[in-house]
Amino acid sequence: MIKKLLVVAVVGGLAVAAVKGTKWASYVRSEVKSWRQSAEDAVPPEVEIARLRGEVKNLDEDTIKIVKQLARMQSDQADLANREKALETRKSDTKVKLDALANAVREADSKVKSGDANVYVMFGDHKYSLNNAKQKLKDTVADYQAFEKELNHVRLKADTQQRIIDKLERQRMEMGRLKTDLDLAIDALEEQVQALNLQQMESKYQTDDTRVAQIKESIAKVTKRLDIQRRELNLLQDTVGTPGTTTQTETVDDILAPLNGKTQSKPTIVKSGD
Repeated sequence: MIKKLLVVAVVGGLAVAAVKGTKWASYVRSEVKSWRQSAEDAVPPEVEIARLRGEVKNLDEDTIKIVKQLARMQSDQADLANREKALETRKSDTKVKLDALANAVREADSKVKSGDANVYVMFGDHKYSLNNAKQKLKDTVADYQAFEKELNHVRLKADTQQRIIDKLERQRMEMGRLKTDLDLAIDALEEQVQALNLQQMESKYQTDDTRVAQIKESIAKVTKRLDIQRRELNLLQDTVGTPGTTTQTETVDDILAPLNGKTQSKPTIVKSGD
């Protein structure tokens, strides 16, 4: 069964590939385009306006997406601001400790160079040997550099996010302006449609498919049919004559009688239908 399906799929693909790019494919595309155009032309303007209003209303969903993203970014930006402030405090405190420890190590190192023995470094409540104090100083320098590096990273990230926030804010404002412009454009379009409807109601001719147009079209058809029947009746009366009526017939001698000085004979009465 699977083999048969594969064969059908391959044959179908080959058929599509064979047709694609030929004039038959062009014919099909043209026909589909014509159907689509006919379908669009058959849509009443009122229906299209309702659809457009629905599309504009859907823009609110796009605005909500922008607002949600903007709110999240603003919240992250606030967190970064708090993080930056905390890092600046820790970096400043570390710098104070670093300077104090460096001075203490420098002072102890001077004592050692002066020949003093058993030199210790007092730092806060702790007492360190000179070597341990120097190691502590190295660790403090490393901490200070780490705070400085993280602080730079946070500041760069905050700058990047701020640019994104600015763009999102512009999108939100632009979406609101665009929605207002589209609403006004659709209102103007609906005004034109209503004006055209009124003009068609007042006109003898109507090109829409409203009930009024159908009634007018029916009246015009009946009027046309009555006119045709009336003309047919007149033509038949002129051609055949009305049954039961009498007509007078004259001979040639009767017509020439005034010229010949003869008295015109009495016309012969002929009844139609005899």
